[in-house]
Amino acid sequence: MRRESSLHLAATLGSVYFSARQLRGLNRLGDGYCPGGDGLPSFSASGAGWQIDRLAEAMHPQDRADLGLLLDVAASLPRPLLAGLLRLFNQAEHLRLTPLRLARLGAAGVVYSLYYGFAGPGGTQVRDRLGWDAAIRTHIPGEPVMNQLVRDAAPDLAVDTTEVAAVFDRARAAQPAIAALGLPQRLALLDRLGQVVLRRREEIIARVSQETGKCASDALLGEIFAVIDNLEYLRRHAAAVLADRKMPTPLAMLGKQSRVWYEPLGTILVIAPWNYPFYQAIVPISIAFAAGNAVVHKPSEYTPLAGLVESILAEAGFAPDWAQVVYGNGQIGSACLAQSPDKLFFTGSIATGKRVMAQAAELLVPVELELGGKDPMLVFADANLERAVAGAMWGAFTNTGQSCTSIERCYVARPLYERFVARLVEQTSKLTLGTGPDHDIGSMTTPMQIAIVREHLADALAKGAMQHTGLDWDGVSPAIPPIVLTQVNHEMRVMQEESFGPFLPVMAFDSEAEVVRLANQTIYGLSACVWGGDKAQLERVARQLKVGNVSINNHMITEGNHALPFGGAKQSGIGRFKGEDGLRGFCNTKAVMVDGNSAKIEANWYPFTSAKYQALDKMTVASRMRGLAGIIRFALAGLPLESLANKLGRKGRQP
Repeated sequence: MRRESSLHLAATLGSVYFSARQLRGLNRLGDGYCPGGDGLPSFSASGAGWQIDRLAEAMHPQDRADLGLLLDVAASLPRPLLAGLLRLFNQAEHLRLTPLRLARLGAAGVVYSLYYGFAGPGGTQVRDRLGWDAAIRTHIPGEPVMNQLVRDAAPDLAVDTTEVAAVFDRARAAQPAIAALGLPQRLALLDRLGQVVLRRREEIIARVSQETGKCASDALLGEIFAVIDNLEYLRRHAAAVLADRKMPTPLAMLGKQSRVWYEPLGTILVIAPWNYPFYQAIVPISIAFAAGNAVVHKPSEYTPLAGLVESILAEAGFAPDWAQVVYGNGQIGSACLAQSPDKLFFTGSIATGKRVMAQAAELLVPVELELGGKDPMLVFADANLERAVAGAMWGAFTNTGQSCTSIERCYVARPLYERFVARLVEQTSKLTLGTGPDHDIGSMTTPMQIAIVREHLADALAKGAMQHTGLDWDGVSPAIPPIVLTQVNHEMRVMQEESFGPFLPVMAFDSEAEVVRLANQTIYGLSACVWGGDKAQLERVARQLKVGNVSINNHMITEGNHALPFGGAKQSGIGRFKGEDGLRGFCNTKAVMVDGNSAKIEANWYPFTSAKYQALDKMTVASRMRGLAGIIRFALAGLPLESLANKLGRKGRQP
């Protein structure tokens, strides 16, 4: 019975934007434009309408609403009247009836885009039959041309580059004052910031829950506690991390001093994601500010928390231009990057990260990219069953799975597999959905992510996966119950692509070598976790995993420790955030050598002579010798060379 329900769900998953009635109207309208024939299926038979949300996500809300009305009409009209309406649409082109002509263009554009451009269940046969590749390879025009096209197409989305430039001008003007505060005063301001966050935590949690849909406990732990913990780490350790460092000086430079200084870079651009909007604002702002930088923060348009971050920073004593917030979509982010900040800190998807990095490369702006993950959980036969199951549930379903370090693949040793799955299904079925303090899991944040979850689930079920929980999800509601899948394999999208939703696919393995291979079989390399009782085995496996972070008998705790650097390998990112590496990453690391104000002429200075060459050669050979004998040989070679260098240097090259 469970198997039949799962297959039915795969076949009937709906749309986030349109009702079942409107989807029927889409199929009727589509059949009018694409009736099939000559080996091609009709629109409805092709399954192309299954991908309607991929178009709807990119539509202006008003256009989306207008399309919904048109689909309602198409669903309600008898077929003869609908055929007449389509004929009227076609005549409108010649009769210059503008409203009908626009309706025709919109309807035909949607239908043809889905039928020829996207591949739904069975839809690939349309492309295959035509031998058509829908990939766009046209050269993209230069930035001025593209901006004009955007303004013409959607004036309300046009970017005010003048205002963006003014934001960066103010940031650059303010940065010297931030540096002049000195680290103790900057840390005092961050300490006050922590007090403000703690005092206003209920307000912050309410705003975060309202915009993201996450439950109160997720907001408290992920957005408040984690921020306070980061500020506390900076208070305790930033002074030591950013202090001038004395470095070793080689024997050949005896008498000189070597130093490393950590100085502010200048102005930092932070482009943040929507899944942890408060944390991803305050943490990078505070780290960059501790290092002496001004910050321009661009939040996601999905979860902007408008006015909240500025209000909290102002209450903590930040001047208005020290950390500014710029609101808008991806075009605004691109306009900010075009101002050539001294560094970009970006958190988001791989696809967007590649585009951002390409733009930054043109400007030679250094980047730090925190991108996606497909984190594996490896459970060996001697793992504590109860703890491993509890850890798997939290690691997979916290924040509704909308964390880059969520467990997205679970591999369990075959001797433990059946018991693990049984206990996992039992416990997962007890989890509650909602946003209150008594709830475990909130809802999804964006329609596009709901669509991805729906597509991954349908793909997995169509390829033989077994769904054990979440069977009552309608495929549309953002309140997605946690979903446990078994009988999965690496041919399924849910095992290869980042789902960013409440999935936990579980797969059995037979050997250590096999599970390491499976865990590494991905383009991602953010984090992983290994569970078991053999410490030597767990460390051996952890060293073989190609990721930036590994937790042993736990998950996400590397991310929770602000003393540790955080970042990914492979396509999961570039650079490290937090800890010593992350704090110094917002600095210009300056190497300094200090010498005395003496009359000494260096051995490697001009002029060069045959005698000097022979002396330099002896010193070079002696520099390779080890121990006390090597030091003596080096000194015996160096002293005559120093005397010769001073003699030649004072006289200069003789004619």
